[in-house]
Amino acid sequence: MPDRTSDWSLRGRLVWIAGFALVTSLAFGGLAMYWAATIQDNQMLDARLEHLGATLLLLVEEELEEEQAELGPDGIAASLHLKTRPTAALLYRYQVWTSQGALLLRSHEAPQNQPLIPLDRFGFHTVRIAGDEYRVYSLPSKSRDFVIQVAENMEEKWGQVGLITGYYAGFLVIPFGLVFAATWVLLRSSLRSIDTVAGHLAHRNPLDLTPVRVEAPPEEILPILRSVDTLFARIGHALSAERRFTSVAAHELRTPLAGLRAQAQLARTASSDAELQEALKSLTLGVDRASYMLDQLLDLARIEGLPKDVEMHIERVDVSDVYQEVMRDLGPKGTAKQIGFAARFPAETIECHAFAFHLLMRNLLANAILYTPVGGRVEVSSWWRGDAVVLMVDDSGPGIRPHNREAAFDRFSRLGQTGPEGVGLGLSIVLSVVELHHAKIALQDSPLGGLRVQVVWPPPAGAADRA
Repeated sequence: MPDRTSDWSLRGRLVWIAGFALVTSLAFGGLAMYWAATIQDNQMLDARLEHLGATLLLLVEEELEEEQAELGPDGIAASLHLKTRPTAALLYRYQVWTSQGALLLRSHEAPQNQPLIPLDRFGFHTVRIAGDEYRVYSLPSKSRDFVIQVAENMEEKWGQVGLITGYYAGFLVIPFGLVFAATWVLLRSSLRSIDTVAGHLAHRNPLDLTPVRVEAPPEEILPILRSVDTLFARIGHALSAERRFTSVAAHELRTPLAGLRAQAQLARTASSDAELQEALKSLTLGVDRASYMLDQLLDLARIEGLPKDVEMHIERVDVSDVYQEVMRDLGPKGTAKQIGFAARFPAETIECHAFAFHLLMRNLLANAILYTPVGGRVEVSSWWRGDAVVLMVDDSGPGIRPHNREAAFDRFSRLGQTGPEGVGLGLSIVLSVVELHHAKIALQDSPLGGLRVQVVWPPPAGAADRA
């Protein structure tokens, strides 16, 4: 028995695949969400800067309108105070400049000696100030008397995004652990059927060929279970055929062997040469009969041992070739009885199992030759009946009475005949071949005066195309 080992586990591989799919999906999902959030944040960044600029512009315009009548241009700069860190957002810097370049207002973090961008540039810009990257929005007043500049530090913004990303990644660990644990438990439960099947097969009685019983198996192992059940059925069929053959052979060979022993004893005790020759002749006939019976038993065992799915072994067989091959073996017996033979094969081929068809032809011709009297006639023909092929064997023997024709297919049934030839297995073998091919057989009266055996074969594959 081969030592079957494996360096990988189906359960482990499925867990690895599930884990890989889970990590990949979470990673790509997280990256997709991060990317989408980044795009959205960049779009919102400009909107926030624009909104903050518009708000500052509105506040400055209102304050200047209230004080412009009392203060000159220099007084405006003196009257506006600087914003300190507690009064300004940490992420934003802003400045308010006059059109002449005087700083009116700034946040705590904004530069005080230069504008964020040149005062003649308006809209959105990305610039570097003191080594840091800023997104700047510049907005002039309606009168063009002053300019509002608002900026956000991109690195500080990304720091906030990184903090949020860290929280997001941390919270992913919890569902990942839960999903992975659930996947492991479900895989173990789903693959338990494989362990159950293995346990049943390992502890099964060698003679127990019943189908493997597994409750609610997954679809993936159903083909394996069906294949095992089919294998068990084939083994059961083979064992059953072997048991039947052994039983029948033991029973049927007992009588001829007893006769052989009796003839051998007569030969030993013969008192004259004539008695010795007669005993030896009877012994030879007994050996021939036992040999013929053994051949028939072996043929029956071979037929019953063929697989039931004979369709897998169907081939196109030439009827004439099989007939000629059989007659090379049986022809001398027919010649000795001066039997006339005729063969016509308009249907030249039959789709069948070649070995089984050879046995059918041999047994039909052997029976016809056996029961046809001296000087009789045997005819074999095959012809089309629609898409089906009909094979007929006629002889001029005594035939079989209609009420005995069904019993003629029974094993070892000789219908009351006690002659030295024949063992009653020929038509049983023929019937086994017919049933194997899902064909039909009938015993009828022959125009020659004896028996007609008619076998109707099912339509061959592609018969519609032939028609």
